[in-house]
Amino acid sequence: MGMNIDFKKRIYGFDLLRAIAIFFVVHGHGRNLLEGTLLDGFPWFNLPHGVDIFFVLSGFLIGYSFMMNANLTNGKLTLGKSLNFWKRSVFRIMPNYYLILIVNYILVNEGILNGSTEKFSIWLFASFTQNLFSPFYAFFWESWSLATQEWFYLLFPILIMILGKFFKLKHTILIVSFFFILTSILYRFSISNVNYNSFWWDVSLRKVAISRIDSIFLGVIAAWFRFYYKELWSKFAIPSFVFGILFYIVIAYIPREQNSIYLNVFYLTLSPAYIMFLFPLIDKLKDTRTFIGRFITRISVLSYAMYLLNLLIIQIFKNQYQELLSGHASIKYLLYWFITLLLSYLLYSLFESPIAKHGNRLLHTTKMMYKRIDLKQIITNKVTVSNNIKNNRTINK
Repeated sequence: MGMNIDFKKRIYGFDLLRAIAIFFVVHGHGRNLLEGTLLDGFPWFNLPHGVDIFFVLSGFLIGYSFMMNANLTNGKLTLGKSLNFWKRSVFRIMPNYYLILIVNYILVNEGILNGSTEKFSIWLFASFTQNLFSPFYAFFWESWSLATQEWFYLLFPILIMILGKFFKLKHTILIVSFFFILTSILYRFSISNVNYNSFWWDVSLRKVAISRIDSIFLGVIAAWFRFYYKELWSKFAIPSFVFGILFYIVIAYIPREQNSIYLNVFYLTLSPAYIMFLFPLIDKLKDTRTFIGRFITRISVLSYAMYLLNLLIIQIFKNQYQELLSGHASIKYLLYWFITLLLSYLLYSLFESPIAKHGNRLLHTTKMMYKRIDLKQIITNKVTVSNNIKNNRTINK
C-alpha cells in the first residue's frame, strides 16, 4: 500500500498551490477547536478561500489541456478527446464522491451527524444538481463545490466543440469564458434584492453552481493568456505575482456591507481574480527533491480525499466528542489534522487510486498533460523560423 507518485511528472508550483488551498479548507473548518488557546484566531488575518483556489486552478489546468489538444487538430476539439476527458473524470472524481455521499447518508440517519436526508432528495446529490440553480443545506455540505466543477467539466468541452465550428479556438475560449462570467454576475444581480443574512447569503450566492462557475472560467482565461502569449506570461511573472498579492489585499479589506450590490453581485467574481495573476510565477517553480517538497506533493495528491473527509471528521468531533481533550484544545486540533491525513491516505491508497488506475486501463484513456514553458526553447524556435524565412527568401531571389 502506497502512493506511488511519479515526482518527475508533477508540476511542483501547482502542487504547492493545492497544498495551500487544502490547508485553508481544513484549517478553516477546524479553527474553532483552537478557541481559548494562544492560537485562537490563527493566523490572525483574513485567509483566502481554499475553494476559490481549487476553482481557478481547475479552470486553468483543464482549460490549457483542452487548448493544447484542440491545437493538435487544427484548433478543433474532437469528440474523442472530450470523451477521454469525461471518462477519466468519472474514475477520478465520482468513486470518492459517491462513497462519501453514502457515508454521510448513513451517519445522518443514525444520528451521528446533524442534518437531514429528507429536505433534499439524495438523487439531487447523485446527479450533481443539488445546487445547480438553488441552494441546499443540512446535508453533505462540501458537495457544493464538486457539483459546480462537474458542470464545468460537462459544459466546457461541449461548448468548445459547438462554437469551434464557427469560430477560431482563440476566440471560442474567450466567448465561452466571458459568457459564463457574465451569466454568474447577472444571476447574482437577479436575486440581489433579497435581504440575506450571512447563512442565506452563503448558501444562496456563494454555494450555488450558476453563481460560482465564473471563478473556474477565470482560470480558463489565465490558461488562454498562457497558451497564446507565452513570452509575456514568462516575462512579467514577478510583476504579475506582486499585483496578484496586492489585489488580494485590497479585495480582502474592502468593506463588505450586508446586502450591498458589491457583496451580492461583484464580490464573488472579484475575490478569486487575484489567483490568476499568481500563476505565471508559480508555473516557474521547479520540482524539488527535498523532504518538504515531496511532502507538499503528497498533500496535493491527497487534497481531494482531504476535502471530502475533513468536514465530516470535524462534525463528528463536535457532535460526539465535544468533551474529548476539553482542557487541551491544541492537542485536539492536531488530532483532527492527524485523523484527516490518516483517513485521506487510506481512502486514496485503498480506493481512489486503484479505481482510477484500473478504470483508465479498462477504458484505455490517456492523461491530458500540462507542460511548463521553456522560454529559451520559444526564443530558439522563433530564431529558427526567422532564419528559415530569410533563407527561403534568399533562395527565391
